[in-house]
Amino acid sequence: MGLILTGPQSISRKVLLPSILVYICYLLFSPLTFASEPSAIDIATHHQGETTGDNYYYLIDSSQSLSLSDVITSAEWKKSEHNITNRGFTSAVSWMKFTLKNSSQNDFDMILEYVEATVQSIDIYHRKLGDKGEFIHSNFTFSAPVSSREVSFYRPAFELNLPYLETHEVYVKIFPGSQFPMHSFTAMRIWEQTQFYLSTHVELTFMVILLCTELFMGLATLLVFVISRDKMFLYYSLFAFSIASLFASLSGIWGYFFARESYHLWMVVFQISLSQIAAIWFVRCFLNIRHISKIIDNALLLVIAVSITGAIINLSGFPYYPRLIIDNTAFLYILLVPIGLFAWSKKVPHAGLFTFCWAVFILGMIAASLRLRGYLIDSFVLQWLIYIGGFIEAFLLTTIMVFRLRDMQNAKLKIELKHRLHLENYANELSEQVQQQTKLLLDAKEKAEVEARVDILTGLTNRRSFIESAHDFIARAKRCPNTNLYLLMIDIDHFKKVNDTYGHAAGDAVLIAVAKTLSDTIRTIDVVSRLGGEEFAALMENKESQGAIDLSERLRKAIENLVVVFEGQTIQITTSIGIAKWQPIDNLDSLLNQADNALYLAKKLGRNCVQSSCLERQQLKLV
Repeated sequence: MGLILTGPQSISRKVLLPSILVYICYLLFSPLTFASEPSAIDIATHHQGETTGDNYYYLIDSSQSLSLSDVITSAEWKKSEHNITNRGFTSAVSWMKFTLKNSSQNDFDMILEYVEATVQSIDIYHRKLGDKGEFIHSNFTFSAPVSSREVSFYRPAFELNLPYLETHEVYVKIFPGSQFPMHSFTAMRIWEQTQFYLSTHVELTFMVILLCTELFMGLATLLVFVISRDKMFLYYSLFAFSIASLFASLSGIWGYFFARESYHLWMVVFQISLSQIAAIWFVRCFLNIRHISKIIDNALLLVIAVSITGAIINLSGFPYYPRLIIDNTAFLYILLVPIGLFAWSKKVPHAGLFTFCWAVFILGMIAASLRLRGYLIDSFVLQWLIYIGGFIEAFLLTTIMVFRLRDMQNAKLKIELKHRLHLENYANELSEQVQQQTKLLLDAKEKAEVEARVDILTGLTNRRSFIESAHDFIARAKRCPNTNLYLLMIDIDHFKKVNDTYGHAAGDAVLIAVAKTLSDTIRTIDVVSRLGGEEFAALMENKESQGAIDLSERLRKAIENLVVVFEGQTIQITTSIGIAKWQPIDNLDSLLNQADNALYLAKKLGRNCVQSSCLERQQLKLV
């Protein structure tokens, strides 16, 4: 018996082709084969706040023209996909169809809440299942006054009464917007009325805390800017205000509380544009991008310019393109993280912590964008992630601004300390200069006083100093009655002839020589002075009259023997001396008169002699 062997390629083709066909059939028919029909939602067992889940059909009306009667009879209804409720950005109308039953023994007052705040309009139609009567209709329009809403809430919400043991069919028409595409969800939360208001009050409290925190941070940094004039605090303040405005608009709080009569979707887009402009400008300035990279700085300025252009176009009545701009700009936010890391590598202060803060905020922004585009499964956590991330980011950024304020204060203290040290050094230098100048002044004063009391030519005290000393001598003599005080008036004979013969310089040399002779001969406790010209005077204490006469005679002889050599010429001179003794009845003037009279007498008797005005002079013998 022979065996027929088949090659590997033949076996592969025979096995692979049937396998592919089976797999394709499985993909095509398994959803129809295994998909179960959406079941009625039993509100008696449904968890509070949960959405309609997968228990609904949906229909997309791209023409925006189908009426309720059209969709009821339409064959285009599709069963919801598992955990998919986001229909992406679209202008098409989305319809939902689901049934609600009440298996309890009590009537159920319920609230149907749409999961998003920003939608142009929603219509709810419901009636008892099997009933051919009219539908009960409720409407929410975003731009309509708040007072026209069936349920006073910042998101679309509708009241619905479901009697016990009844089942109602519900149709929901969701129109995202006509001016530009908006995100559309086929999901409604189901609440018992009491639980709805309780839960929404908690939610509103959290939102108010978040917004007040942002506003407080903005006001606080604005106040710091007013005080410090640091523009960074102004930029952060504008950023905080814009983020607060963004959160208020996205959540629906802005239209609910501040624009109750009219609020439009284009206004939401405008507020998003403002927040993006403020955010990018703040990031650019905080990270000091202008100084560390011109390329990155120009790119950020371009994004800011595009956003400003979009905001202007939006205000001009064309919100479609601004809507596209903010969508694409939001995804560029992720690039701010590596930019922050780059700034951190360049030693920009607090750039590392700033990048972490921004990453937290961007995480919330990206999650929100992916949720709105249908890339992430919608959930309550994802819906609130942007707000939670924004709250954390605002807190951390405020912390960074506090650090910046601390750095400014430290820098200010360093500058003040440096300035204080500079002032102290300057004060010390000035004090030293003052001390030096004071010393110079004191020296000059002392010198002036010396010059005022000393004859510059001879070095003897002058007339002024002599008179002061004479008064002191007389005062002392008056206190001590036994004190003997004598005044000698000394005059160089024919001194004018010396000046005329040898010159005034020679005369000065003679005066100096005479002064030295007088100083060497008279005691240091006595006083010898030049009164002027060729006239000298001396005051002596505690000498007997004969002692005064003897001293005067020694002075006369010393000067008579004095030889003055000036410029090779020999000059000899003589002196005449008059002596006066102080008496208790005398004052300085009378004493001077007596001495002058004695000097005059010596001149009259031929000069080069000593004469005394003492009463006993007739008995004194000249030695």
